[in-house]
Amino acid sequence: MTSIGAVFPARAPAEALPAFAARAEVLGYDELWVVEDCFLSGGLTLATAALAVTERLRVGIGLLPAAVRNPAIAAMEIATIGRLYPGRLTVAIGHGVESWMTQIGARPAKRVAALGEVITAIRMLLAGETVNATGSWIELASVALDTPPDVPPSILAGTTGPQGIALAARRADGLLLPEGCGPKFIAHARQLTARARRDPPCPLEIVVYAWLRIGEDRAARTALTEAVSHWVDSGLYAGPMREAGIDRSPDLGPIDRQVADELAIVGTGAECVAGVERFGDAGAQRLILAALGADFSDQYEMFAKEVLPVCRGSHKPAS
Repeated sequence: MTSIGAVFPARAPAEALPAFAARAEVLGYDELWVVEDCFLSGGLTLATAALAVTERLRVGIGLLPAAVRNPAIAAMEIATIGRLYPGRLTVAIGHGVESWMTQIGARPAKRVAALGEVITAIRMLLAGETVNATGSWIELASVALDTPPDVPPSILAGTTGPQGIALAARRADGLLLPEGCGPKFIAHARQLTARARRDPPCPLEIVVYAWLRIGEDRAARTALTEAVSHWVDSGLYAGPMREAGIDRSPDLGPIDRQVADELAIVGTGAECVAGVERFGDAGAQRLILAALGADFSDQYEMFAKEVLPVCRGSHKPAS
């Protein structure tokens, strides 16, 4: 069964997170993910706040830019949270938005190499190993954590490029794909990881963000149009765009139903149930919903009451 989570929006006030996290747990979500964007709120701090007010909810950070923190210090912070809340933290590490990384002097010359070096070092430190490493970006000399966690948090690679996806298969515990990576791209990513990981000890876990808008079908697709336009205009997601069959920003009207099905969980309750199934069948073991609109809390409430019970084989509504 696909694990289903919710994203606390990056621009939502941090003060609202504790109540949001507690409500997400009551509604029955499996996970809550927080976002670290420059220059809003820190991912590690947000994750700790969410974990502190919940009991079973898994919390993910999507994502920490690889070049921003020294991997030894990042591992120390992650290990601390892991010891406080065993088995409940997932951390995704990625390149970071290039303009922001350039702005703060944290843009490696070799981005993929730096990502691999940082992920490898953090995972080794969390596993209790002593790390000696000199790479294109990191330099660690006999570094070890005094008290590594008994249950090391999962470290994912957040990326969409073919080199990054192959790196995730070789170096990380899993792969995080952002919004816009629909079923076709998920299946494509699974093929890339299978080729890169010829003898895996276990299947690579794939976590996928997906836009959510539940409601009347046409209105839901209209709400999706703005998000897709911004996504296309960013120029950052050539691979996902190609798999979705999009080569330009959609018109101002509601985007085509077929495109909506490929990119998001949108429409009526029944259409959202079908969307969850499509993402799961494509290989998303963990589906993290990113609700569109200022009424994101209401969207998560509606989804929990109309869709979650159906996905789990029970029609009992959330309280």
